[in-house]
Amino acid sequence: SSIRRFITFRVVQQGVEHTVSGAVGQSLLDAIKAAHIPIQDACEGHLGCGTCGVYLDKKTYKRIPRATKEEAVLLDQVPNPKPTSRLSCAVKLSSMLEGATVRIPSFNKNVLSE
Repeated sequence: SSIRRFITFRVVQQGVEHTVSGAVGQSLLDAIKAAHIPIQDACEGHLGCGTCGVYLDKKTYKRIPRATKEEAVLLDQVPNPKPTSRLSCAVKLSSMLEGATVRIPSFNKNVLSE
């Protein structure tokens, strides 16, 4: 089977749905930013703040590798966490994200700057 080099998924922000493509291995955060969809990332994608949290659809959440301890600690500090919350900087694009729906919470704001 041929290896897919690009992954396409949906990003929903404030009710608007965007179709986003990103390279395999790229972080979800970088793919969202490359598509010019506003998302906070106070630590610039270095797993240091928790501001880039997103909600994944349940199927995708179960399919992809689990959060590391580092990510889990930060997820505990995210406002309104859901069972499918992940930090977009910590999720790498793979075929498991093909067709996924990623929701950017409306509270997504820069926690470190307050």
